[in-house]
Amino acid sequence: MTKNTVLLLEDDLNLASSLKREFEDHGFDVILASRISEIPESSVLTHAVLDLRLSGGEFGLEAISKIKDKSPDAKIVVLSGYGSITTAVEAVKRGALDYLTKPASFAEILSALEGRRVAEDADFKRRSLSEIEHEYIDFVLTKNRGNISRTAKDLGIHRQSLQRKLKKYT
Repeated sequence: MTKNTVLLLEDDLNLASSLKREFEDHGFDVILASRISEIPESSVLTHAVLDLRLSGGEFGLEAISKIKDKSPDAKIVVLSGYGSITTAVEAVKRGALDYLTKPASFAEILSALEGRRVAEDADFKRRSLSEIEHEYIDFVLTKNRGNISRTAKDLGIHRQSLQRKLKKYT
């Protein structure tokens, strides 16, 4: 039986180091990358954990096809500090097994990679108008690959207004 190899595509060094230790403790070989260009071409992966937004304006979703080309059976989970239904759907459409919002425990990540979820609170939480607006802005921003001017034009608002809204969400 071959050993499991997991790619951690994460630009937060502290989180990446912590996850690396956890995966190694569970018998995984770990490959760390903070940019899509750092993903080794030669490695066959069994699992991958991808950050949605990387430094330098990169989107982790773009790594899914690169991983699937080389390792079609790889189980991929996307992590995001800016979770939205729209980006979750896009991640799954591209081939991710699951989508988790940060902070996520190692148990949650491992369960998602194994195709099962840790039991969550079943109570329905009504979302505010601000949360829905943030989700839609995030969707349009992702569609426009982080381009603020194009996103503002698509939303029909001034660029500075969009920047104020984005600043409010961080």
